[in-house]
Amino acid sequence: MNQSWYIYGAGGLGMETMDILSPLLNSDTDLKASYLVDSKESEFVNGTEVIDFSEELTGFVTIAVGEPATRVKLFERLKKSSLKLRSIISKDAFVSEFTSIGDGCIIAPMCSIQATAVIKDNVAVNTAAIVGHDVVIDESAVISSQVNLGGGVTVGRESYIGMGALVKEGVKIGNNVIIGMGSVVYKDIPDGVIAIGNPARPLKKNIDQKVFG
Repeated sequence: MNQSWYIYGAGGLGMETMDILSPLLNSDTDLKASYLVDSKESEFVNGTEVIDFSEELTGFVTIAVGEPATRVKLFERLKKSSLKLRSIISKDAFVSEFTSIGDGCIIAPMCSIQATAVIKDNVAVNTAAIVGHDVVIDESAVISSQVNLGGGVTVGRESYIGMGALVKEGVKIGNNVIIGMGSVVYKDIPDGVIAIGNPARPLKKNIDQKVFG
């Protein structure tokens, strides 16, 4: 009997993640890939079956949702289920053998993850992002495409770094932070704010904790 690997989320990031997973499973006939959702609107997405969530499902699962707050919610739900959180690392990414990657992470194509970086559970690192040496990315953070995190940067839990943002070496970004697309971060950013610009400055409190409208 085939064992299932579920991509939790069938939106944009879900489809991108399925594209990473599918070739990894081509040589493993005992694993079947499916989408997992809370409320099924269609039977298939791009030819792949869609399954409604149930705590009785078994197999592996990777959360593929771009909102950090939603990632946390799903992460906590999965802890009560029989599904096992599993990371997906593109075969087209560079990941140093001296990097630590937690459970349920996504490392997309063309990413570069350098030596002694620490990526904790349930983190998504999108296409062509650069994670420098000694970087620490805490749980449920999302690093968008073409972000460059310099050596020794810290990204707090449930934070979102927008597309193309640049973060100077050694900078600390707090928890529940949103860094706007294309921002350049030279100085530490405190918890719970939205920061944008060059140089990036806190604009307002991240009260809604919502990246996408």
